[in-house]
Amino acid sequence: MAIISGVLTLAFLAGLAMLFGFIANFAFKRSSPARRAGYAAAALGVLLTIPAFAALIGTGAGLLPIIAVGVGTLLFAALAFPLALVVTKRRPADPDHNVFD
Repeated sequence: MAIISGVLTLAFLAGLAMLFGFIANFAFKRSSPARRAGYAAAALGVLLTIPAFAALIGTGAGLLPIIAVGVGTLLFAALAFPLALVVTKRRPADPDHNVFD
């Protein structure tokens, strides 16, 4: 049962990453696909770990657990980036020549 719940959790993360990438296509039309995917992955990582940050700060936890949740945020963003990049590369937008990528 633990394997099935892990697979379903990763599928949920994949679906959210693709949804956030789709939203980033409209919100940041002039950005490159990699930058849009980065924005989507960072937003998803932060969104998924806000409850953990709130719980730790509310209970007065030390610095180490808060850093551990921050590392978890980075891991969520790293897992979401390739999936968001798949969606942001589907429809190319006109690049902004004033922005260096």
